[in-house]
Amino acid sequence: MTQTPDPQHIADEAHDAASHAADDAAGAGKSATESGAAILESIKDAIDDLAERAGPVVREVSARAAELTATAATKAAPLAKKAGEATASASDKLAEKAGSWAADVRATIANATESVEDAVHGAHDAPETKPDSTEPPSV
Repeated sequence: MTQTPDPQHIADEAHDAASHAADDAAGAGKSATESGAAILESIKDAIDDLAERAGPVVREVSARAAELTATAATKAAPLAKKAGEATASASDKLAEKAGSWAADVRATIANATESVEDAVHGAHDAPETKPDSTEPPSV
């Protein structure tokens, strides 16, 4: 004969199993939290160690970059000076040529004005001639 299981016994076993599962899940959650905290602490320690070790390297690289900048500036200074002198010389020549050109333009304008005035005054001073009405106009 088979025995019929007692419903109370089944309920107790289910409750015990659920309780153990909840305890295991809580323990796993606590374990995961502790593991996560341990991992974050390890990462923090590694970053601190890296920063401590990198400090002297960063200072050395910065010093080398400053030295290279100083060397480049020292070598570039004479070139900049020559370029400045060439620019000043070209500027002086340009100013001289522009002044000469302006004087030539003014002289040309004055001469043209005199020629126009002479032509206008000369036309007024000349005797007025009337065309002969018997002659046909010339083509």
